[in-house]
Amino acid sequence: MNRIFGFCSLCLCLCFVNCFEYEETILFRKLNSGTVEVSYTVPLKKETQESLLKFLPTDRESIQKKILRKPSTSLVIRDFTFRELDKTEFIDTIFKRKGRVSYKIDFEDSAELEGILIGNFSSKLKARSLNVKREFPNLSELSKEGESVGEKKIIGETIRLLREGKLQFRVLFPKDSECISSRGLVGLGNVTYQMPLQETMENPEAKSWEYKIRFF
Repeated sequence: MNRIFGFCSLCLCLCFVNCFEYEETILFRKLNSGTVEVSYTVPLKKETQESLLKFLPTDRESIQKKILRKPSTSLVIRDFTFRELDKTEFIDTIFKRKGRVSYKIDFEDSAELEGILIGNFSSKLKARSLNVKREFPNLSELSKEGESVGEKKIIGETIRLLREGKLQFRVLFPKDSECISSRGLVGLGNVTYQMPLQETMENPEAKSWEYKIRFF
């Protein structure tokens, strides 16, 4: 099963951050090319700025390395930012340090995003209709990835606390297009979907989301 990877999103207002947040916005400018924006907040290790969640790193090099696993891709990260949150920006009795990551990736074909975005992403363009399918594996599977007993314990505790977190998705497209979606809310030129992480932990089956955009 492909592991959850992730990239990003919408701007957060600077307010209290109490739990894990992942936000992703895909902007289709025409047919299936555009820009994806990703941002997320993650707990940091005690003495470094490294993320406690391996699938959501805090350094640009690790993210770019995942992209380069696809030999045919020419995708490049831009506008990358990382900052450690001030203690006044969040309330957390377990994790004393948290970091915020954000970046953008331009793409000419949405198929380039396969294996890069969080969960499993697949797309297919037929005529002027774009079909996208997302699948999100059970997040508790990540606890099996620890290399040591101590690491597994940390990951297990992190996942337990992530139950209050959420994944937020937004897809933007030309307003004269049509869209149908199996989840979320469809508006004029956009579809939004918010998924509580608790659903990916308590449901053993992969959670899927599909949408279709017809461009005119």
